[in-house]
Amino acid sequence: MPIIGTAGHVDHGKSTLVQALTGRDPDRWAEEKARGLTIDLGFAWADIGGTEFGFVDVPGHERFIKNMLAGVVSVDCALLVVAADSGWMPQTEEHVRVLDLLNASTGVIVLTRTDLVDADTVELATLEIIEEVAGTSLADWKVVPVSALTGAGLDDLRSVLGDIGSRIDPNTTGPFRMWVDRTFTIHGAGVVVTGTVQRGTLAVDDDVQIEPGNVTARVRGLHRHEEATGVVQAGQRAAISLTGVGINDIERGSLLSSQGTSLSTRRLIIETRAARGFDDIPARGAFHLHTGTADRPATVRRVTDTAMVVILDKAVPASVGDRVIIRESGRQAVVGGGLVIDTSPQPRVLPDSVQILAAAMTVASNPSQAADALVMSRGCETLEVLASSTGGGRPESATIVGVTAVSEAFAATMTSAAADLVEQYHTDHPRRPGIPNSELASKLGIDRVVLAHLVTEDRHLSGVEGSVQHTSFSHALSDEDEAAWESTKMQLEESFDVPRSGQIPLDQEVLHSVIRRGDLVRINEDLVFTSGQIDEITARVAELRDGFTVSEFKDHFLMARRQSVPLLEWLDKTGVTHRKGDGRVVRNR
Repeated sequence: MPIIGTAGHVDHGKSTLVQALTGRDPDRWAEEKARGLTIDLGFAWADIGGTEFGFVDVPGHERFIKNMLAGVVSVDCALLVVAADSGWMPQTEEHVRVLDLLNASTGVIVLTRTDLVDADTVELATLEIIEEVAGTSLADWKVVPVSALTGAGLDDLRSVLGDIGSRIDPNTTGPFRMWVDRTFTIHGAGVVVTGTVQRGTLAVDDDVQIEPGNVTARVRGLHRHEEATGVVQAGQRAAISLTGVGINDIERGSLLSSQGTSLSTRRLIIETRAARGFDDIPARGAFHLHTGTADRPATVRRVTDTAMVVILDKAVPASVGDRVIIRESGRQAVVGGGLVIDTSPQPRVLPDSVQILAAAMTVASNPSQAADALVMSRGCETLEVLASSTGGGRPESATIVGVTAVSEAFAATMTSAAADLVEQYHTDHPRRPGIPNSELASKLGIDRVVLAHLVTEDRHLSGVEGSVQHTSFSHALSDEDEAAWESTKMQLEESFDVPRSGQIPLDQEVLHSVIRRGDLVRINEDLVFTSGQIDEITARVAELRDGFTVSEFKDHFLMARRQSVPLLEWLDKTGVTHRKGDGRVVRNR
């Protein structure tokens, strides 16, 4: 069901037109009826040309511009209403700025109240409208003269809307997403929210995520057009009864979405465009950011000629690809808008990276393409962050490593940097097999799983013993080192009463090398034995009776308690012995 949203100056006949098309009065508040003025959003629906349309009627008065902005967020088609007896007016211009900044490409311009003027005036008003919308996204919209009171032109308008409706295809396949425009409680139903489903489908008993707040609620009931239903989908007005959430947890400006497909932020980057009539968006001043049905005070900081960092005083739900409106608080005027290109920018925003991201994001047409753009900008990012930042997007052109997406360019950069670090490590530590995985991953600022993938894919690097080395690297000991080791080995094997590791008269790098190749066996950080000694101990321990004690073991091998206790624990772990109470038995005697 396509959603039609009205726009236009106050008292130009928007609500009257909606009532003429649907038979329903969209003004629902007593104050609205008493004043003859739409204050808040109104809703109606009708079958037109075989297509069921929903209507969102927005206020035209400048005092209620934020309500108007909340109403046009999820419309598929806009009706710009201009009264033939009044012509182009200030709020007409303001609403056109909003529609243009939101890149509203589908709509109709309705010239109302034609019963109050003659044919020449209708023609002149039509020409004025065509001139005013030139150069905007409304330039190709048809202008349809009507009179909601006499019915003149309404059939023509219905025909145009029917043609538009046949060409609109709501996105019902993606993750669910809906901005909340009303919240209230009903006895027996609990918390109820209404809005226009922007994307996806929602069924009774589904769980939804509510932002801001990352609150989870369950769908208790659904209504569409005042009737209960089991499912609502994109392009429909919906009333949703929720359980597991309080009325204070949700308000106009909240976002309902599928789990893990949204987040809230107080800092984002937008690719900006000044509203027509303004040379640029001021770099200083007090502003309000409007996105979806949310309205937040904001400050801005320019990064490039066309991009700004927006800082909000309160978190707002946002996904890359969302369109936003910037309204200057002092002048109470819409001064610009833009496209969200990053919802969690780094503290130090680099203009070059912003330009690259903006170029990719402005051509992205779905959440997955937006996720690819983010990966290209950040190099690597977790799938969870990408999904919540893009409304459920999963990158299609990046490489998935575990739970992380990696761009081709980032992989190449990291592999090159890793090779340089490995080479330097070999220079600094020629006797070691390579740089430890954890150290290399930390220096590169990447996950160890990603590092393992990069090493596997590069023919010049290899992983060995928890380290990374060049494939051409050899850490064999020199003849001089081998001679020193042989001399030390002879001294160690004179008795089992070996010195502490730090007191062995051997270069520590050589010591680590012989441990790695197995000539020395590390029992703990302070104790090593030669492999020959370990073989002898393993064989001779069988000479002891079952149930032998630490003291008996110590005396049998003529070693101190400092050596015998950790050695027995090591023999237990390796399966040579087994402890029973205060004694031990030899396995496989």
